[in-house]
Amino acid sequence: FKMADGIGRILSKADFDPDNFVSKLSQNGEDELEDVRQKIQKLSEETSLALKRNVYKNYSQFIETAKEISILEGEMYQLSHMLTEQKTIMNNMMEMSITSDRTDGPVDQDPKDEDNTKKNLAFLLEKVEGCSSITDVPGRYLVHNGDLVELEPESFTQIQKVHAFLLNDSLMIASCLQHRNGPGKYKFQTIYELDGFAIVNQRDIGPVKNAFKILMFPDTRMYQCENPKEKRNWLDILESTKRKKAELDTQKRESSISQDRNSSISFNDSPFGEEDELEYQLNVAMETELLNVSWLQDLPEDLDVCMAQRDFEGAVDLHERVNEYLEGAPRSLALKEIQSRIDTRINQLTDMLVAELTVSPERSLRGGPRAARRAVTQLIRLGKSALACDLFLQNRSAITKYNIRQLKIEGATTLYIKRLCGVFFTSLKDTGTEFLKAFPDNYGCYSAFVAWAKEEIKMFMDLFKRQVFSSKAGLTVVADCVNVVRKHCDQLSDIGLEMTFTLNSLLLVDLDRTVRENKDYILDTVKHRSNEDQWRPLNLKNTKAVKTFMDEMSELGVDDISKYVYDECWVSLSHNTTQFSKTYLTFLDDVLKLHVPELHNMISEALVDIFKAQLRHIELSLAGGKFISEHQFILVNTEFLLNSLLKVAEKSYQTRLGQPAIHLAPLHRALKKLKSVSRSVVGDLV
Repeated sequence: FKMADGIGRILSKADFDPDNFVSKLSQNGEDELEDVRQKIQKLSEETSLALKRNVYKNYSQFIETAKEISILEGEMYQLSHMLTEQKTIMNNMMEMSITSDRTDGPVDQDPKDEDNTKKNLAFLLEKVEGCSSITDVPGRYLVHNGDLVELEPESFTQIQKVHAFLLNDSLMIASCLQHRNGPGKYKFQTIYELDGFAIVNQRDIGPVKNAFKILMFPDTRMYQCENPKEKRNWLDILESTKRKKAELDTQKRESSISQDRNSSISFNDSPFGEEDELEYQLNVAMETELLNVSWLQDLPEDLDVCMAQRDFEGAVDLHERVNEYLEGAPRSLALKEIQSRIDTRINQLTDMLVAELTVSPERSLRGGPRAARRAVTQLIRLGKSALACDLFLQNRSAITKYNIRQLKIEGATTLYIKRLCGVFFTSLKDTGTEFLKAFPDNYGCYSAFVAWAKEEIKMFMDLFKRQVFSSKAGLTVVADCVNVVRKHCDQLSDIGLEMTFTLNSLLLVDLDRTVRENKDYILDTVKHRSNEDQWRPLNLKNTKAVKTFMDEMSELGVDDISKYVYDECWVSLSHNTTQFSKTYLTFLDDVLKLHVPELHNMISEALVDIFKAQLRHIELSLAGGKFISEHQFILVNTEFLLNSLLKVAEKSYQTRLGQPAIHLAPLHRALKKLKSVSRSVVGDLV
């Protein structure tokens, strides 16, 4: 026996005899058998893969064919209904009945069956969270349920453990909740209509055993059973339930048309009044005409196509169209069934839109707020504006945090804070602008945006305070950083968002502590310099140093410093006085940048206390006998402090805060007192 023709060609021959093939093959030994077995296994896998590819390749043709079959099925139904109608007429003529009993509604359900149905639904409501909507469909009951393992159809890896509930018209999948206290053991995941999917037996391959597939456009799901018996049980029950549902749907259609025809025939014999009967006939005719339009029957499949093509706008357009079309229609059983099928698709559409806005590791976080507008708009059209608002803001929070994490903490603190503020407040402002466009008429969502913005500010300020107040930065650095963040915060007013009060309240404690610490440090510095002060003029040694000194003092606001310079490089001020002037005016500039109304009194008192400390040093120098010959020089320094430096401070205070420095005004009276002390000391010596 030769294998040159190929195993595939041999098996595909029309006159292939399996017994003869095996008989000849067994004569060649075990090695040949094993080799052929592997070839057949490989051929089977290749055939399965090719078949699968062809199925997906020709899926659109299958859909068109299915529609044609559906149309043909409808014509067959019409033919069947005509035969049924003729049979009914023949029976009526044979019985020669001039009266007929008519039942206006369905036959009452057996109380025992009704109790069992309620028990089934109560079991679901008790065991599964989020499935309360299943009770909306009348006549629905539980057929079978059991644990399954969901597998990835391509890689066969385990995804999760699920519990499947087979109902008489659908298959509900619920995920298992681990370590959950309370009555709920499962959480609703999804539900599939029985006539919306096909069941495929999955051949055992490698680790995949006892599995079957559920094919529904456009997805494929694979579930694994515990053993072969359970798998066979599931397949049999699924096929049986699908078949029963199809037969029941056929009977309902035939019964509906038959009743319509019979009611028309027995119109004259109706026990109702003529007006009541006419109203009944009109309602039946209206319902039949309303629900039997082709586009409404095809709507669930059209929604599937839109979702597969990610045409969210088209799907929502169809949803709005059917809602408008069915508005005011009587809530009949047929309408509820159609509505249930549509609601299932809308729930799937909602899940897809939610996934568009949900942040996950697989999705890029570089998109701007406009990237989320498409999903947000469709959720709003579906009447889920609150959900859209929450997801949009959560999405923006995640993207903002991601962008902040991309910043490298390097270089000067002020430079990093500028970049940080640029990223955060630009994102916040863009989010607000896009929010106004996405939710133009949903005023109830605006409060949610304000609350979200406040939480984002708190998150940002936690990071800001760790970088600024915990890094032992100087007061000038702190003031510059606070000034930067306030300027960026003020720009939010462009979108109608005022967050300055929130920002200042979050900064208040740290600002108070920082100002007090720097005040104490300056007071210690004044005390230390006072002990080393010799009250001698400052010698800058060259004109270049003099120019630099004058420029520094001019930048601080002391414009008349030139009158204290003499002999080109000498300044009639002590080194202590010039250092105190620079320190005091720098401290003044910093605390005015940090100023908030709650810190006004504390800042004013700090400015007064520091200045008084320097005046106290002058008073002690004048009152002691060590610097008698320097009294005149000391008084010159005093006049500079009170007539030049203090006036500069008051002017800056007035300009920056818009109010006079009433706390500093009493200090001017100190010059007269110090002159009196000097005269008193000199007089005593004379």
